[in-house]
Amino acid sequence: MTVVLDTRFRAAPSAEAPAPEDHAVAKPKPGFSRRQALKVVAAAAAVPAAIVAFRNFAPQPTFHTWNGIVLGGDASLSLWHPDETYARQIIAKMLSEVGRLERSFSLFQPDSEISRLNADGRLASASGDFRAVLGASLRMAEESAGAFDPTVQALWDLNADYFRTHPDGAGPEAGAVAEALRHVRYDAIDLSAREVAFAVPGVAITLNAIAQGYITDRVTDLLRTEGFDHVVVELGEMRTLGLHPEGRLWRIGLKNPADPAQLSRTVEIAEAAVSVSGGYGTPFGGENHHIFDPRTGGSANTLLDATVIGPRATLADALSTAICVSGEAGCAALLAANPGYRAILTRPDGTTAEFPAA
Repeated sequence: MTVVLDTRFRAAPSAEAPAPEDHAVAKPKPGFSRRQALKVVAAAAAVPAAIVAFRNFAPQPTFHTWNGIVLGGDASLSLWHPDETYARQIIAKMLSEVGRLERSFSLFQPDSEISRLNADGRLASASGDFRAVLGASLRMAEESAGAFDPTVQALWDLNADYFRTHPDGAGPEAGAVAEALRHVRYDAIDLSAREVAFAVPGVAITLNAIAQGYITDRVTDLLRTEGFDHVVVELGEMRTLGLHPEGRLWRIGLKNPADPAQLSRTVEIAEAAVSVSGGYGTPFGGENHHIFDPRTGGSANTLLDATVIGPRATLADALSTAICVSGEAGCAALLAANPGYRAILTRPDGTTAEFPAA
């Protein structure tokens, strides 16, 4: 994920001071709306000053943040709440759910569902989460005419092995790429009611281009049921609940793909997800990186990156990868098939294109 979000809460500026420039913005917390705040102020006028003064010492809402790693990538949770103990309890509950889902999707855990499937070629009793994510992957593979393909793990393994021993090399030889492509076949995945199996020996999958979005959605949805309304979830992909506590949109900084240490622009969102796919996220060497074109076996370089914004992180995650591979030519059709999502594309020359067009 290549976004930057400032969750600091700024005090309202005085009449003499200009308003500070916003880097992140949003709305009052449900459970304490603007209307309720007015009621509280009105009620306070009728009680003794000593009681009002005592109430001013009640805990004030603030952001409670966790930072860590999920599916091998940087992750964070930021919850706006007055009770730090309760917020920390909820964060711990969310991390327990993340751990449960990593036991399905993590390629780093040898006993995860995906690791067992890749090792054995068969998963006899796949969980509902695993089947849901794999099913969504196969639908995106069909929609994108193969630009999105969960079986690109063979290409990842080939490149990781090659660049481990040839850090300055040009990339794997054509014969090795052709051999790996024999195992890049999403149509070789048999997904039944309970079982997942590979029809072709040697096939292996990665769900990193969609599972991070799924985990992000799962945690965001759970936080909503827990009553949180000002939330930023970034578990590989980003999704927000509500608005910023200042009552404005969240402002998300997008990194410059030509210089990831800098920001190229900001976008404003509320109740939305943002996913960015770009080869600069995991470079191997030269023009080789982790976003593979399953149709050629090489890295996808028609775009520097693709940002997708929409209601759900799962679909935004898959779309950003599919668009990064299919390029500008395939973007409009993919978005037309998934209403409610929009994209910002960065071309190799640094210019950008927005879909749908503004």
